Amino acid sequence: MYRIWKREGLNLRRPPKRKRIHREYQALLAPEGINEGWAMDFVSDWVVGPGQKSVRVINIMDEGSRRALWTEAHTSISARKLIEVLDQVVEVRGRPGYIRSGDNGPEFISTRLKQWATNQSIALRFIQPGKPTQNGLIERLNQTLRVECLDLTWFTTLEELNEEMQHWSLTYNLDRPHASLGHQTPAEHELEHQKFYYLPVAA
Repeated sequence: MYRIWKREGLNLRRPPKRKRIHREYQALLAPEGINEGWAMDFVSDWVVGPGQKSVRVINIMDEGSRRALWTEAHTSISARKLIEVLDQVVEVRGRPGYIRSGDNGPEFISTRLKQWATNQSIALRFIQPGKPTQNGLIERLNQTLRVECLDLTWFTTLEELNEEMQHWSLTYNLDRPHASLGHQTPAEHELEHQKFYYLPVAA
């Protein structure tokens, strides 16, 4: 077998191993203050209308108040688009001390985002690869979004999907109590701490 394998030139080059990303362990310690730190992550879904296509949802939350700051779907999300969204949230909320990303995807580790964060004096925190529990707050938000919104409907257009997610985010922020917040909603918690923000609906 080896002789035939050599004669037929069946030996293939092994692809080079990708350089592994090494991150230090970071315990998930939610800040006590509001707007001290944000978390962000992507969620995948489908639009099943003509020309069925996958979409990506950017999810951003305030770790202190658990408020869903921005939930918006696009056919693709580049680092440039991510920065545009962050700029809009910063304009309303002000700058957080840090932003924790849900994974080590190219958009989150891009040079463009790193430069933006440096200019804004915002620290970027990264979890260890394959350790989603290190960003457990946004993971829980992602799961809630999927169970209570994305999995309930077959969306036929991107506009329909975004509209439904905006309705969901209002319910999440205004009507859903959190045990970790003393059974208050995120909006009630922020109002009690004299910080209540109006966030524009994502287009």
